[in-house]
Amino acid sequence: MEGEEPERHEAEDQVRTALDAIQGTVLRLLQERDTHPQLMVLAATMAAGQLAAATALASGQDLEETLGELAKVMVQAGRDHHDMLQAELLPVAGNA
Repeated sequence: MEGEEPERHEAEDQVRTALDAIQGTVLRLLQERDTHPQLMVLAATMAAGQLAAATALASGQDLEETLGELAKVMVQAGRDHHDMLQAELLPVAGNA
């Protein structure tokens, strides 16, 4: 579909902007306070669930379906980021 590509790029840009803002805030909180990283993850997870619930209610979507999709996205994002971090930490062949 011809009109979908610009809309997709716009959505990706909005997601990237929001993600950058959230990551920046979390990093700042971790640096400024004695907040344990696992507690920060718990708080971020709770906030994501609350936002998903409010969005589902406001848009008339099924809550369980919305939360299920959120869980899938979270798992994939975690796996992708883990793979990227591992690749950065592994020595390049020949440089070990």
